Amino acid sequence: MAFLRSRRALYIFLGVYAVALIALIPVKSLWVDEIIDLNGVRNADLRGVLAFVPGNAGGVPLGYLVDYWMIKLFGYSVFVVRLPSVLFTVLTCLAVYILAWQAKMRAPLLAAALYAVVPMTVRYGLEARPYAQAACWSAFSTVVFLSLVRNPTLGKAARYAMLVALGLFTQPYSIFVSVAHLTWVVLVKRNTRAAGFAGTAVAAASLVFLPWYFQAHSFWQGAVNSGVRFFVSARDLLVIPHELMGTGYAGTALTAIAIGVALFGSPWSKTEKIFWIFCMAIPLILVPVADAHFGYFLAVRQMIFALVPISILVAACVDVRGWGWVLPLALLGASIYEDVRWTRRPGEGWQAAASQLKQADCSIFIPSGARTMYLFFEPQVRVCDENTLTTAGTVALALSPDQYEDVYAEARQKLFQAGFRKVADLREANPRIELYRR
Repeated sequence: MAFLRSRRALYIFLGVYAVALIALIPVKSLWVDEIIDLNGVRNADLRGVLAFVPGNAGGVPLGYLVDYWMIKLFGYSVFVVRLPSVLFTVLTCLAVYILAWQAKMRAPLLAAALYAVVPMTVRYGLEARPYAQAACWSAFSTVVFLSLVRNPTLGKAARYAMLVALGLFTQPYSIFVSVAHLTWVVLVKRNTRAAGFAGTAVAAASLVFLPWYFQAHSFWQGAVNSGVRFFVSARDLLVIPHELMGTGYAGTALTAIAIGVALFGSPWSKTEKIFWIFCMAIPLILVPVADAHFGYFLAVRQMIFALVPISILVAACVDVRGWGWVLPLALLGASIYEDVRWTRRPGEGWQAAASQLKQADCSIFIPSGARTMYLFFEPQVRVCDENTLTTAGTVALALSPDQYEDVYAEARQKLFQAGFRKVADLREANPRIELYRR
């Protein structure tokens, strides 16, 4: 047990984990959302990046700016743009250890390990997107908040405000973690002095964020309205227990049992137990509410902040005598199993598909907006228009996944009417590439 509280063991674990994530960076090719984000960063100047960000619904600048600065410093590569997520994920593991140590748990390193291997942690620790960074800011904001509650000082309030602001500028839903903090300190802890410091800090961070919000809000709404407006249904909510832990409903059920064991059997005070329940439950509740309000689609990655308290609660089972080790170790094994399965599954093949387009004189993209996915890797590929289609000898038809079959059929029919006949399937996996010749 002393090993799981040892700083040396922590440093070894963080080092090994960092090396493992770095080694996994090239395993998966860039996927759609990474390409969309990087399209606005890779060849832009600072002004261009800041102009691009509001065009994404809920877009805030810090995650994009980290990619921008990394590219400016080291040049563009998949490794360079994904490395920050690795570093932020490792730092979040450190924050989880600190939180578990502050809670006087018997095995704080187990809490860090549980967080580290959750499939969502691993996935977003290997992507050029801001979720790992947002989880890091929110985790350290919890560290500072608890320190602030124990000993309220202006310096701690300033650090807390800074971390809340960094979270807002990385992923706005990180504010729900602060909502959990304030709800607990006001209604449960009833620490007026700490509540005043924390509330002022959150207000200050929100005021810093408001200029960006007012500037970007109309663009966000336009981005939502230009696409499909989503409504969060009861069926959508089933995605949360299925995907949050990355181990399906069975893994979520096991997690719920472990949390129940920790809450009923651990030596924590009632106040401490309620704190972790709030930190877990409030983001899980408010994210779907916010998505329903804004008409945005529900994505479990928006709830990555809940993984920190969940990991701590599951690890707290060890503090329950008897079979308390069984549930955390079972979840640890299930998460590692799913991680291995995920790394072995093929990623989205946009780069491989783009390379096939070079065999044709020009290319047609279905849907037409998907051409940015291909041109990101092969910018010299020619897009078929009316002029090029009349002179081209060969045409590549790029069929992106998740489209209705009649959309594909319509594109093929137009090529047949123009005198083209299919001669080869250059790529049968999604995205599909078909070659046509006169």
